Amino acid sequence: ETSIRKVLGSSALIVRTSWLYAKQGNNFVNTMLGLMQTKPALNVVTDQIATPTWAASLARFLWLAAEQPAISGIHHYSDAGVASWYDFAIAIQEEALAGGLLDKPIPMAPVASEDYSQAAKRPAFSVLDKRPTIRSFGIELTYWRAALRQMLGDGY
Repeated sequence: ETSIRKVLGSSALIVRTSWLYAKQGNNFVNTMLGLMQTKPALNVVTDQIATPTWAASLARFLWLAAEQPAISGIHHYSDAGVASWYDFAIAIQEEALAGGLLDKPIPMAPVASEDYSQAAKRPAFSVLDKRPTIRSFGIELTYWRAALRQMLGDGY
């Protein structure tokens, strides 16, 4: 944190986020939708917790932040709530089924991180404290599941 602020200066605004997804690109939602269409079942990690964040939510916040140049420092932004990767996958399937994006549900089993091969070790709990951001910018956050529903329903 200190070295970044030294490079960027004390008036810089640094925004940290988590579990970013969008309609385009490589992200968890697109990966899960692809797997749900081609696999008979999935195992999904259940012991890693954070907050899924729709790129459109983050973009709206960044535009708001750009309009308030007096606010600086490190701020955390994500949608509201918390979920495990398993919770997120279940929600993706439920919302995709309700929206007609998937034909049928597939079984999903919760698994521990240690049972799933990953290239990098991930923290078990990486929920960002957004209270200072909410106070500084006077914002209300959208619950992550509502953001997911909107993203999947917007002509996906």
